[in-house]
Amino acid sequence: MNKTLKRLCAAFLIAVPLAVAGCGGSDQPADGGKKIVRVGGTVAVTSSMDPAKEWLGWYAVRYGVGETLFRLDDNMKPQPWLAEKAKNVEPTVWRITLKDNVTFSNGEKMTADKVIASLKRTAEVNKRAAWLEGAAYTAEGNVLTIRTKEPYATLVNDLCDPYAVILDVAGTKDFDNAPICTGPFIMSAFESDKHAVMEKNPKYWGGDVKVDEIEYTKIADFNTLAMALQGDEIDVALDLSPETAETIAANDKFTVVKTPQTRTYQLYMNLDKLTDPAVRQAIMYGVDKKTIGDQYLKGAMTASNSAFLASTPYGDPALKARSFDLEKAKQALAAAGYADTDGDGIVEKDGKPLTVEMGVYKRLFNENISTEMQAQLKKIGINVNIVSHEKSTYYKAGEFEIGLYSVITMPTGDPYAFLRDVLSAKGVANFGHYSNPAVEQALSDLPNTFDPSKRVELVNRIQQQVIDDAAMDFIGFNNMQVGISKKVTGFLSTPSDYYHVTKDLDKK
Repeated sequence: MNKTLKRLCAAFLIAVPLAVAGCGGSDQPADGGKKIVRVGGTVAVTSSMDPAKEWLGWYAVRYGVGETLFRLDDNMKPQPWLAEKAKNVEPTVWRITLKDNVTFSNGEKMTADKVIASLKRTAEVNKRAAWLEGAAYTAEGNVLTIRTKEPYATLVNDLCDPYAVILDVAGTKDFDNAPICTGPFIMSAFESDKHAVMEKNPKYWGGDVKVDEIEYTKIADFNTLAMALQGDEIDVALDLSPETAETIAANDKFTVVKTPQTRTYQLYMNLDKLTDPAVRQAIMYGVDKKTIGDQYLKGAMTASNSAFLASTPYGDPALKARSFDLEKAKQALAAAGYADTDGDGIVEKDGKPLTVEMGVYKRLFNENISTEMQAQLKKIGINVNIVSHEKSTYYKAGEFEIGLYSVITMPTGDPYAFLRDVLSAKGVANFGHYSNPAVEQALSDLPNTFDPSKRVELVNRIQQQVIDDAAMDFIGFNNMQVGISKKVTGFLSTPSDYYHVTKDLDKK
C-alpha cells in the first residue's frame, strides 16, 4: 500500500475499503488484474441504496446500478432510457412503450408488470412521488398505461427522477444494501455513509461493460480529496474546492471538468421565527452574490436571483429581484425602527441587538458562503450567529432563522416538483413554512398546464411573489469541478448531477 492511503486511513478521513485494500496489510497490488475505477467525494456515499427513499436514488443512478424509464440530457430534456417512448393519450392517461430487451441484473426480464410493481413501491415510500398515489395501471405486452387521478403535465419529467429507478421488487431481498436493478453495475459491498463497491453486470442489456469494478469513497475534506487524487489512490475527485481545482488543473496527469449545474444555494427563511419582513428584505439586499461567486469562490458559483438557470426558459431576467444594495438594506432596517444607538455596528430595536441565527451543514461550499454572508450582513448592522450541523436534518426541526440548502431546482427538467416541495403549504421541503394563496393557486394550476409558454408564465409569477414576500432567496448555482485522471475515459459530469457511470467508463 502506498503512503497516501496510509495517511488517509490514519486520519480516519476515508472509510476502510470493503472489498479491496485496507489500512495495513500487504504492499502487493490489490486489484488482482482487474480494471477498477475509484471515485472520491465529500458526499460520494449515502446512508442507503434504496432508490425509493428520499433523495437517495441519485446514488443508485450515479453508481451505474439503477436506471429510469427516461433520463435527462445535458439540456435537461427527457429522453427515453428503459422506455422507447411515451404518449399523452388524454390529460390523465399516458401510454409508455418499454424497450423489449431489458433485463435485471438477476437475469429476469423487465416487464410492464415489474415496472408497475416498482412504481407502486416508489409511491408508497417517497412523499415526493405523491402524484403516483391512486394512479391506475394496465399492462399489455411491453406497453404500460398510467392513468393519474388528476391531469399531470410533467409525468415523463418525473419519471426521470432517480426515485423512479426501476427495481425488480420481487427479486430484491435487501433494498438498503443490494437493490436488483437494470444498470451496467451491481452492488457488491456497501458501508453506509463511507464506502460502496460495484462490480460489472455480466448480464447488462445495453452491451459489454468495460471496467470490472467501481468504488465510491466518502472523503470529507477538500484537501484530503485532492491529495488522494494526486497520490493515485482515487481516479476521480468530485466536488473539488476552487483552490484544489486550480492545483489539479496545473498537473498534466489530470483533467478538471467544470460543469454548470441546476444545483443552487437556496437561502431558506424561517417565517415562523424571522417574522419581520424588513429584516428579510435587508438580508436580500445585503448579500453581494456576485462577489461571493466570482471572488470568494473563484468562479465555483454563478450568482443568481432566480431558482432556475438563466439558460433555461424559467430563469427570467425580468424578475424584480432585491439585488445587492447596501443603502436599500440599511433603509429597510431604519424604516422598521432599527438603529445603532451604541455605535457597535449592530442595529437594535427596543434595546435588543439584531441577531439572526444561521444554520449551516457540510455540503459543497455552504460553510464558505455562510461565513462570507456573515461578514457582509454585519456591514448593514445585522449580527449573524452561525450554527453548524453535520446534516441538513435540522431544517425539519425548524432549528434556524435563515439557512443555506444545496439543492437541484430542476430535478426532473421542469420546475414544478421543486416549487411544489418548497413552497406548497404541504410541501415536503417547505422548511420556511411559507404560505401564500396566490402561490398555492399557481401551483395547483401547473400540473394541468400543458402549454410550455403558459407554464413559464406561471413559474415566473410564483417566483416574483416569493421575492415580493421576501420569503426565500437564491445565492447562486454551483459549478461542479471534477478532477479526472487521464487514465480514465467516459466518466460523466452533467448539469443534473445524476449521471456518472455508464458501460463505456474505461481505464487504461
